[in-house]
Amino acid sequence: MGTTAFMTLGAVLAGVTGVIVGAVLLRRRGPASARRRLAEVVATLAAMGVVLALTLAVTLARGVDFRFFATAHVAYLGLVVSAPILGLGVLVATVRHRLPAVAVVAAVVLLILAPAGWYATHWAPFALQVSTADVALPPERAGYDPVRIGVLADLQTNHIGSYERRVVRTLQAQRPDLIVIPGDLFQGNDAQFAAVLPHYRALLRQLHAPQGVYAVQGDAESAQRLQVLVAGTGVHLLNDRIVSLHVGDRHVLLAGNTLRWAPPEGLEIRERLIDADPAAVRVLVAHRPEVVLGLPVNSGVDVVIAGHTHGGQVALPLLGPIVKFSPVSRKVAGGGLHEVHGNPIYVSTGAGMVRAQAPQVRFLTRPSVGLVTLDSP
Repeated sequence: MGTTAFMTLGAVLAGVTGVIVGAVLLRRRGPASARRRLAEVVATLAAMGVVLALTLAVTLARGVDFRFFATAHVAYLGLVVSAPILGLGVLVATVRHRLPAVAVVAAVVLLILAPAGWYATHWAPFALQVSTADVALPPERAGYDPVRIGVLADLQTNHIGSYERRVVRTLQAQRPDLIVIPGDLFQGNDAQFAAVLPHYRALLRQLHAPQGVYAVQGDAESAQRLQVLVAGTGVHLLNDRIVSLHVGDRHVLLAGNTLRWAPPEGLEIRERLIDADPAAVRVLVAHRPEVVLGLPVNSGVDVVIAGHTHGGQVALPLLGPIVKFSPVSRKVAGGGLHEVHGNPIYVSTGAGMVRAQAPQVRFLTRPSVGLVTLDSP
């Protein structure tokens, strides 16, 4: 049985356990005081928690590599599978035992988690959108033509299907002048990489732009895997180097930092970009958005383009991303165009999801391809 299937079975058993324990406690004779009802609720939730904890323990014992993601996955299934099952039991118990109105409210709240889980698992991860951002260039940047940069970040898949092909078609439909890929193209094991390699290369060959397609390494793939993946596809690697491009009447300097952006090689490439001809448009691509924290205040870099955060992948109203996986602010990690110490940065919400043992869900953070346009105000 696969890891996800095993965890889902555990979540179902936790919900059923809660219903059984709750039913047994309700059948006890004697006056139903508020204290007793509270004790029954605590006992029911504790029984469910024990089953979920056992599920997690067995999951980890099966050799899971990412403990944080496995824990998050079990917790998520507890919310969207176990809790609604308990909610159904509470609703039935309310009718049979004439429980107070607050029990009905609790049952409804628990049941609502089921469609929320369906939305997060089966709809939101595939609700692809085009995220646009307009960056105003300073007067010293010579030229009048806009520079349109397509962004494909964090596809992070180990198979190529209709969704992945739709991502590429959607980006190509924006007709960008150049395309940048801020890492995390593939996530999986050696067998999955070997199986998907020809299909992934065929997908990458569909990416084309007048000034080329450029990629930097992400967390999900090694530098060697990325090099093998893009071989023969026309995708160029920006391994701590700068390429000089011409878009219309604009001179564009496109720099890329590797995943290890802090060592001397990364610092040198940023210094060269900052000290370049003031007439040239300057773009820095990196996987992790914290590269912007390494730039001087008002550095002169026109835009940093990054991915990595997936917009948090799960966000809440007012709070934003629950987890941001980066030292940048929660607002920046949530995606879109922002400014950090006078340096514009565009963070993609990504086209894919974290895989391995993580819950493959999105909530209030849709996947996207980006189109960043740099132009004179």
